[in-house]
Amino acid sequence: MRKIFTAVLVFVLLISVIPISFSQETKFHKQYSTPTDYYKATGKRINKYSESPVLAEQVKQGKLPPIKERLPKEPIVIAPVEEIGQYGGKAQVIGPVNSYGDTEALRPHEGILRVGPDGFSIVPNIAKDWKFSQGGKVLTIYLREGMKWSDGAPFTADDIMFWYEDVLLNNELTPTKPAEWSPGGKLMKLDKINNYTVRATFAVPYPVATIYLAHSAGVAGRFFLPKHYLMKFHPKYTPTDKIMEQAKKEGFNSWYQYFGKYADYYGGGGMAIDAGAPTLQTYYIEKRELDHVILKRNPYYWKIDTAGNQLPYIDEIFVTDISNLEVVNTKIASGEVDIAEIGTTMENYPFYMENRERGNYRVLLWQSIIGADVTYQLNLTYKEDPVLRNIFRDVRFRRAMSLALNRDEINSILYLGLGTPRQATVIPQSPYFEESFAKAYIEYNPKEANRLLDEMGLKKGPDGYRLRPDGKRLEILLEYEDNLETPKGKTTEMAVHYWDVIGIKVTPKVISSSLKSQRTSANLIQFGLWHADRAGFLFTTEPYYWVPIEVRSEALWCVEWGRWFASGGKAGEEPPAEIKKVRENWEKMKSAMDEKERVRLGKEILKSNAENLWTIGTVGLAPHPVVVKNNLRNVPEKGLWGWDLRRFTSYAPETFFFKQK
Repeated sequence: MRKIFTAVLVFVLLISVIPISFSQETKFHKQYSTPTDYYKATGKRINKYSESPVLAEQVKQGKLPPIKERLPKEPIVIAPVEEIGQYGGKAQVIGPVNSYGDTEALRPHEGILRVGPDGFSIVPNIAKDWKFSQGGKVLTIYLREGMKWSDGAPFTADDIMFWYEDVLLNNELTPTKPAEWSPGGKLMKLDKINNYTVRATFAVPYPVATIYLAHSAGVAGRFFLPKHYLMKFHPKYTPTDKIMEQAKKEGFNSWYQYFGKYADYYGGGGMAIDAGAPTLQTYYIEKRELDHVILKRNPYYWKIDTAGNQLPYIDEIFVTDISNLEVVNTKIASGEVDIAEIGTTMENYPFYMENRERGNYRVLLWQSIIGADVTYQLNLTYKEDPVLRNIFRDVRFRRAMSLALNRDEINSILYLGLGTPRQATVIPQSPYFEESFAKAYIEYNPKEANRLLDEMGLKKGPDGYRLRPDGKRLEILLEYEDNLETPKGKTTEMAVHYWDVIGIKVTPKVISSSLKSQRTSANLIQFGLWHADRAGFLFTTEPYYWVPIEVRSEALWCVEWGRWFASGGKAGEEPPAEIKKVRENWEKMKSAMDEKERVRLGKEILKSNAENLWTIGTVGLAPHPVVVKNNLRNVPEKGLWGWDLRRFTSYAPETFFFKQK
């Protein structure tokens, strides 16, 4: 019966899952940067503000100022995707409590700007507007007057300047300056124009600055910090001896380590900060325990709906710390969580569907925007074994490794046939997409793979495995981290079998994230993998799977080349001409003010990967199951799911609410 049920599900999926094209029929929320913009677009005025009964009671008791005094002069206005929400309720989600998890689906980072729900546009957020001038070398950012942190302190340009002057420019806190704010090799200059305006000046035209500001480089800890809260940990504002007295009590040997503990506003989606620390996010951390965290509504949150109701609607979030996926799936099935998305998989889709009634939830299918769920990366700069490195650098070997993979079978078994066999490249919605980039060397052709290996002189030994030029058996150690987002382990089980068929002995080994980072930095990993995200909105700024940028554990294919570029040629290994050209195209792309030229350069980068297979993709563009309680509303039926949009951030989670009977 289980097989019959699964077969029926697959059939239903095949006729109902349509690739997201964001046509007029696709419904999303609508956002207006200010009430004036809302009036201009609709002819409707917002004459008064309303708030949660919980907050209204605190106002009555004198614990909070009136709602009008808590909102900025020009709050963001959001028209929810379904309806104006109802206040109240406690959302149950599963952690981890100090890192990324389903909490982000309700409490995303708030950036200076935000990615729109189409996955590529950029919309106002903390900044109500922005403007480039002087040929793209100057970016002026306009903030919201009267905006406040969750503790009621004003948010102003001083919070941006504190991050810039006292954190970024402080060599003890930031010894290595961020590459994203150093275009042309020179750190940007940031100036305060007034309390609500800052100006960034770059050495070269830098149109992609807004992409950074709409994603991870524009959030707390990466572009601004609460000055009023962190001054007591900084020697510029508090005597060093006083800071060190407290730092030693908490086990720190330096002021900057102590400061770092309280200033880690970026870590874990903003979940690393202390309980009670001020935030601009929808919820602040009220209480932190070993196995759970309680989040309460930010009373100074700076967005409203079209009826003038302050967002968010939900009162609080209870985050339970569970990492065991079997336990997580059991709790999903029994209805103990209100939303689940990071650890959900298509392989478990039949299980989620079977338990819908019992768990009182619905299963939405969003489109993953990961270019390839598993992307294999032979380390082309591996130093420990020059013979192995030279084999990896032969494009015939990489093509053989790709042609040996039966992607259709992987798709059928792990994705119910609903993914797309493809190389690691951008998604079809991207202006950089070409079908030929996705289809390069993806056919299952072990005969051709064997021919290429034979042509290389990699003869088979008595045991059927191929021999290296030095006579040793060709064995490759594949070290990887089997994280939540894609089926890395199960895909690899199948891939190892396919490579075995052509005489390539690959031994997989699962390692921890910390060990992977250490071994990557030391350039000790022969063969690795990751999921090829950054295949949509972030391709322009973070093309790690196609361009050597820096030493990163996600980009194992070019460790020493990345080190060479990041150090300005002072460390690492000088890359070959083709790689230098790829990198040059990327640098030009970031500075190109003309969109057509930017697209041309981006396609040149992806064309190089299609020809050279710097990385090897498997299956991508699969539907991603999002489990949502039936009474949790304003969650769009369709969406793009992945890191490029920080998963739920672009879909106004501040408007999600529990519908009461």
